Amino acid sequence: MLTKLTKSIVAFLSILCVLAITGLTIIVFVQVFSRFIKYSLPGTEELARLLIVWLTFLGTSLAIYEKMHLGVRYFVGLVNINKQKKIDFLIHILMIVFFGVLVVYGFKLTMTTMSTTSPALQLPMGIFYGVIPISSLFSIYFILANMINPSNSRQGEVTL
Repeated sequence: MLTKLTKSIVAFLSILCVLAITGLTIIVFVQVFSRFIKYSLPGTEELARLLIVWLTFLGTSLAIYEKMHLGVRYFVGLVNINKQKKIDFLIHILMIVFFGVLVVYGFKLTMTTMSTTSPALQLPMGIFYGVIPISSLFSIYFILANMINPSNSRQGEVTL
């Protein structure tokens, strides 16, 4: 059950990231071309910024799933395997607390800024900030899924 849900979430996030990259590529190409013909399209820079923000946060959630986030494991590797498991558990709990704070305050920020609009596109600024609690919830889910079934991950952690 958990694996099927996880795969569905990963597929959904991957599609959103591909759409964001595709949209960003098109927008930047249009920006460059329009400047070449000496006509600047209003709102393209703002839309590109929105897509970069969403891509960054959703990509972070996918990186947590893939275990592609950076980790310095040198000192952890110096202790025995039992202590390594305890340290890993503590790190997971700290990450859940961190993302939990992002969920709470990201949601507050999103709700507070829904009445403010962006300068060029007149979109609610909450759209820009809404990805913070959304991606944090996905990140918490992936951390918990990894804690429940650590062998379920696809990649090894990048270590230094």
